[in-house]
Amino acid sequence: MTERILGRGGWGEVRVARFHGLEVAAKVLHETIISEYNVSLFSREMNIASKIRHPNLLQFIGATTEGNPMILTELMPTSLRKELESGGVAYSAILSISLDVACALNYLHLFKPHPILHRDVSSANVLLQPMGVGWRAKVSDYGSANLQHLIIRSVNPGGPLYAAPEAGNPREHSPSMDVFSYGVLLLEMITQRIPLPEERVGLIDSIRRASFRSLVERCLIVEYRHRPTMNDIITELNDTV
Repeated sequence: MTERILGRGGWGEVRVARFHGLEVAAKVLHETIISEYNVSLFSREMNIASKIRHPNLLQFIGATTEGNPMILTELMPTSLRKELESGGVAYSAILSISLDVACALNYLHLFKPHPILHRDVSSANVLLQPMGVGWRAKVSDYGSANLQHLIIRSVNPGGPLYAAPEAGNPREHSPSMDVFSYGVLLLEMITQRIPLPEERVGLIDSIRRASFRSLVERCLIVEYRHRPTMNDIITELNDTV
């Protein structure tokens, strides 16, 4: 482990570590919150991370529940949140990042035999790698993720600013929940500000490109059954390109 801290929260922290000579990101639980229940949640995250493989999902390297539970992943240089806070991203980058995130979520939602719901889509959880003049985006952090058929108790997972209206009812958790969060994320990228719920209508109206404005509106429909799927969104974005 090194002393370089990439992020810290109530659950633990992410540090830069070295693994067989390679710099990686190490997510570690705080010792003070280690309990049978929290280790079971961490084990669920490990289990999901170890099963999924996609170019737009953060690459899982390894994990352990011995001592301090730890997950190792590839190390990414920056996050979408950091780039938005330091000046925003160009239109072409918004297009490519939104397509990368859509492809990652679509992979999770079509996972067999049961869909995986991320349930914590946010600009902080979209990590970026420079690619020529643009970015390759990867969705990270499966701490709130779960297989849809196993969701029975978790209420309001993930960040409240991105949460769908049905987040408080586990029986209504579905891939559409991620679609709503994705709509908030898209609005954040386009307007370069955190879209608070009371400001969203005005921010949507300010979007100049009709195709983006329509997509954000449909992602943020209150009735989750009427939102587009991630597959629909990918088709739309490819047409926009």
